[in-house]
Amino acid sequence: MSRRARILALVLLALAGGEVTAGPPRRFLVRGEPLGTRVSVAGGAVEGVREGPVLAFRGIPFAAPPLGALRWLPPQPVPAWSGVKAARQFGPPCPQVDEGGAVVGEEDCLHVNVWTPADAATSSGLPVLFFVHGGGHVQGSAGMQSGDGTPLYDGARLAAATRSVVVTAQYRLGALGFLTHPSLTPATPPATSGNYGTLDLIAALGWVRREIAKFGGDPRRVLVFGESAGAVETCMLLVSPLAGGLFSAALMQSGACVAASATKAGRLAADFVRAAGCEGAADLAGCLRRLPVTTVVTAVPSQASVIAPATSWFPHVDGVVIPGVPLDLIRAGQHNRVPLVVGANSDETAPGTVGVLTEAQYQAAVVALVGGNVVLANRILAEYPVADYGSPRKAFTALTSDANFICPARRVARAAAAGQSQPVFRYFFTHPWDNGAAALRLLGAFHGIELPYVFQRLEINGYRASPGELALAEFIAQSWRALAAQGNPTPPGGPVWPVYQSASDPFLELTTPPTPGQGVRTLQCDFWDSLSDWGDL
Repeated sequence: MSRRARILALVLLALAGGEVTAGPPRRFLVRGEPLGTRVSVAGGAVEGVREGPVLAFRGIPFAAPPLGALRWLPPQPVPAWSGVKAARQFGPPCPQVDEGGAVVGEEDCLHVNVWTPADAATSSGLPVLFFVHGGGHVQGSAGMQSGDGTPLYDGARLAAATRSVVVTAQYRLGALGFLTHPSLTPATPPATSGNYGTLDLIAALGWVRREIAKFGGDPRRVLVFGESAGAVETCMLLVSPLAGGLFSAALMQSGACVAASATKAGRLAADFVRAAGCEGAADLAGCLRRLPVTTVVTAVPSQASVIAPATSWFPHVDGVVIPGVPLDLIRAGQHNRVPLVVGANSDETAPGTVGVLTEAQYQAAVVALVGGNVVLANRILAEYPVADYGSPRKAFTALTSDANFICPARRVARAAAAGQSQPVFRYFFTHPWDNGAAALRLLGAFHGIELPYVFQRLEINGYRASPGELALAEFIAQSWRALAAQGNPTPPGGPVWPVYQSASDPFLELTTPPTPGQGVRTLQCDFWDSLSDWGDL
C-alpha cells in the first residue's frame, strides 16, 4: 500500500446480466444495441461483469505495454489479442515505491476501467465522468484500496447514482512517466521527451472518444476530473493542444496548475542518469531502457507530500505537450476552453501536521519548508501567528493548506475567468466527519476527504454517515454529472452554483447544506500571490 493510501486508510479507519454474443474482434455495434458484458474494442473483445445495476469492465488496455523498446516513448496503439480478454479485475498499478520502501506494480499498467448502467444501450448517449487519480505523480493507482480493502475509486455507485458512464485511467508515474532527456526524443511526433504520463491520459481520452459509445456513453460529453496530482494532470490536459476536443468540461479537486520548467526537469534528468549508472554510456537511451524497473523507480527517491512544494517528478514545459507556463496559457485563452470547476478543502494538510506541537517546532518547520531561507520564513510566520489559530499545528495547517491548495485554486479560477467565455465555478469543501472520533474531527476537511463523497463510498471502514452527509454526497455526485451533461454543475433542483468572477471570488461551500459565499482566505491568498517565487517549478 502506498504512503498516500496508508494515510487515507488510517484516517478512514478511525471512522467508528444479460450478455450479447461477441462477434469477431473489432466488431462495430449496431446503433441502439442493448449492452452486455461482452464488448469489442480496439485490440479485441473484453468481458466484464454485471454488478447489480451496473456493468463493470476493469483492466482494459488502451495502449501497448510500455516495455523494453517502448519504455520512454509516447503510448503506442494497443496490440490485438486473441479470444476474449477477461475485464473483471483492476490491472496492476504502475511501478512505484510503497510505504515500506518496496517497489510494487508493473510497467504493463496502461488500462482503463469502465462502469455503465446495465440497462443502457449503445444509443443512450450518457455523460462520461473520466477520473484521474492522485499520488504526487509517484504513487497511486486506479485500483487504490481503502483500509477495508474496498477500491476507493470504484465507479459502480457513482455510475448508478448519476446514470452516467464512469471511467478511471492509469498513467505512468515517477521517472517512467516524466523523465526527459534528448536521447529519448523520438523521430516521429510528438517529438519530445518526458510528459509520458500526460500523454498516457491523452491516449486514454482518445480511447474514450473512439470506444465509449459501445458502453452507452456520449463522446461529446466527457468531464475530466482529478484529485491532487490528478487535478494537476487535469490542468495539463486543459493546456495541451494534443488534448483538444477530447473532453467537454473539467474539474480540479485540490490541485494546482503548475508544470516544471525545462531547466529544472533537465537537472533532475541529469541526476537520474548519473544515479542510474548510465552517465557516459555510448548508447544512453539503450542503457536507460535496459535498466531493471527497480533501479528506475528508486534511482532518485521521491515521495508524495501535501506539505512541501513539488520537488521531483512532474510534468514540464516542453513546448509540445505543454507549450508554456500553464497559468499564462490559460490567462491568454491559449488553452482548451471548457466549463471548469476548481476547488480545495479547508484543512488539506492536517494529517501531515500532527507532529507540530510547539511554537519552536512550528518555526523550524516553516524554515525547512522554504529551504532554510530565514528571511522568507519570518515573512510567512508574521502572516500566520500562532495566536490567530490557537495552536502551532493549526497555524501550520492553515499556512500549508493556503499555500499549496486553497490559494492556487483561486489562481486557477481567476486565470480561467480571464481567459475564456465558458463559465468557471469554485468550491470550498469544509465539512468534517459528523460521526468520526474526536481526534478525527479535529483534522477537519483534510486532503482527499471529498473522495468517498464523490464515489458514494461513505460507509468505508464501517463509518455511519449522517443524513446530511448522505445528502451532500448525492449533491456532489449530481453536480459532477451536471457539469458533464450540460457544462454547468447546478443539478436539477439546485442549489445554484455561482459563476466565478475574480472581483468578488464567489464559491459554493460544500458542507451540510451547501452554501454560497464570497471570498476564501482572501488576505492570506493575496499574501501568497505576492510571493511570486513560492513553489516555482
